Amino acid sequence: MATREAAGEDGRKYEYVAARLRDGISGGQYRAGKLLPRQRELVDIFGVSRATVAKALDLLKDEGLIESRQGSGMWVLPGATTPGAGPVEPATARPALETLQPHLQAAFDADDITMDVFSLTSETMNRQLGAQITRIHDGRIRPRSISLRLMLPDPGIKLAFPVSLHDPDDERPRQRHRDTLIQCSRSLRSELRTLKRQRLVPEVSVQIRTVRLTPTSKMYLLNKDLLLEGYYTLEGTDPDPVEGEEQEGTTLNSLGLGATLFPYSKPDQALKVETAQSFFDSYWDLLAQDTDFGD
Repeated sequence: MATREAAGEDGRKYEYVAARLRDGISGGQYRAGKLLPRQRELVDIFGVSRATVAKALDLLKDEGLIESRQGSGMWVLPGATTPGAGPVEPATARPALETLQPHLQAAFDADDITMDVFSLTSETMNRQLGAQITRIHDGRIRPRSISLRLMLPDPGIKLAFPVSLHDPDDERPRQRHRDTLIQCSRSLRSELRTLKRQRLVPEVSVQIRTVRLTPTSKMYLLNKDLLLEGYYTLEGTDPDPVEGEEQEGTTLNSLGLGATLFPYSKPDQALKVETAQSFFDSYWDLLAQDTDFGD
């Protein structure tokens, strides 16, 4: 399901992957003298490229937390974990960041799964849902139903970002966004409907609607009892030149794939979750329009 990684993503994503692994090591999830998951497993877990995983592992090697052994993978070194004492991070460590993947995994352990998503492209969901679909194909889980309501910005409007800072009328950044949005939403719909067609999940519902605005944050509501929120931080990037085309100049882009997610769950944060659900439902019912993106 994964699409091509966004330009510049490795600059942040490898740090996120390293932080998650570092936290697992210092907290005892990955114990000294034991193997880390294989690179292909980490690719599925974090929804990133193999190159991003490799860069994260190189960082942990530089910190003296792991070492590679010919033909057997990456091993956690003695002294990297302190069982029972809680996380002990090296001086260069960053705080562990929340990611969608473990929350999706927990959500897919339920018999009936609901996902309400509001995002700029659905690229993160498209990348990370694949691991759960693999669990279904492998027979590790057998949900009765899956329901996805996906709300996205209308690709026909001029979004606030991405946009060329050199020429706001340049359509190339917006066209790349449209292509990603349509490709990811089609992929999600196809993958989920295939589960029903192959009789792996009895009931599957996928609805996609668009709204005429630019979201400044993303939200995931899972099984009506968990909310994940993340902010779209902006940065200027310089796209790679395309032979035969005029150079774009700096483009204002959002950091969506690397966004930190903030979790809120019932019962402790029921008001926050229920308010977010009401927000989503009101936009879905009163503002959003059905779309099929031409297929």
